[in-house]
Amino acid sequence: MKVLSDIAKEALDLPPAQRRVLARVLLDLSEDDQDFSPDVEAAWEEEICRRMKSVTTGAARARSFDAVFADRDRRFGP
Repeated sequence: MKVLSDIAKEALDLPPAQRRVLARVLLDLSEDDQDFSPDVEAAWEEEICRRMKSVTTGAARARSFDAVFADRDRRFGP
């Protein structure tokens, strides 16, 4: 069994993006009632990266809070 210092050293050798993912997974799992699925986590990570790329390349269309909620109210009522 690895000791915590070995695990921490290996984690620090990861690229920053992977360290953030690892930190998020560990925080998510810090509650007893949480479960973890590598497939679900990978799918979310891909979606997050896709959305971030869309924003940074300018492909995403930003909308104001008021516009989003006005559309919601038109579709579903106030």
